[in-house]
Amino acid sequence: MSSLMMMVKRNIKLFYRNKAGVFFSILALLILLVLHFVVFRTMFTDNWAAIIDAIPGFDVDRSDLAWLTDSLMFATILPIGAITVSLTSLGLMVTDREKGVFGDFLTAPFDRNKLLASYLLSSIIIGATMLLLFLIFFELYFLVVYGISFTLAQFGSIILIILLSLLFGNVFVLLIVSFFKSQQSLGAVGTILGTLIGFLSGAYIMVGLFGDTVRNIFGLMPFLQLTVLSRQAFLSRVEEITPLKYEMLTGELARDFGFELWIGDSLISKPMVALMTIATTCVILVVLMFVFSRLKSAE
Repeated sequence: MSSLMMMVKRNIKLFYRNKAGVFFSILALLILLVLHFVVFRTMFTDNWAAIIDAIPGFDVDRSDLAWLTDSLMFATILPIGAITVSLTSLGLMVTDREKGVFGDFLTAPFDRNKLLASYLLSSIIIGATMLLLFLIFFELYFLVVYGISFTLAQFGSIILIILLSLLFGNVFVLLIVSFFKSQQSLGAVGTILGTLIGFLSGAYIMVGLFGDTVRNIFGLMPFLQLTVLSRQAFLSRVEEITPLKYEMLTGELARDFGFELWIGDSLISKPMVALMTIATTCVILVVLMFVFSRLKSAE
């Protein structure tokens, strides 16, 4: 077994050995789910009902609107989870720094890029496992409540979006984590960051409620970009499942509810949204490699 894979295996074992850490890595997602079923589900379904009622001669069953609301929220949870799970799994690096293990790795004959890759790869594997469990829950929920399941193509699209979310999330979080040397300080920042990302992703408040300037700034960040991609994948069968036409959910309505990405008056296509996220991820990765190259002297 290569040294890289040995490090990856070590990191994964240490993560799952800490049962409390595993629970807290998904706590923000569980809270968001509870808020959805207790508050947001009824509120947003009522909003959709009011919008549909304004269309003369058009009627949609409330269960269809509830499916639409569930899909929008579940699609948001996956990109957010890519960040929150990464905050816990990559916190192992901070633990290693506290115990002096990280400094030992830096002085050992171990390639620095492999060390960086070991933290990223193990965290991506952990995140993929956790988010796949959530996706399976969403599938079972849709099947039991609505008698609907994901198609193979839809499932594949969501998996690709999860992987893209994990790539960005882990690179972004590891850059932040690299500046911390204690779990206590990271925990405080992690709580703030998890809440902030919920707003940046449009989970707590509709994007349309923000002003144009703020909405454009959000649109330039991968948090909202990934949410848009995920929501489009979840809603790809809206015409099959509901009487709604996809054209009815575009334009200003789609911009306000966050399942199309608009910068100013320009609609950003799905491939371009993905490219924007990939480009940002690559820039952060370059910065991260530079930071890692200077860690030895700092330790």
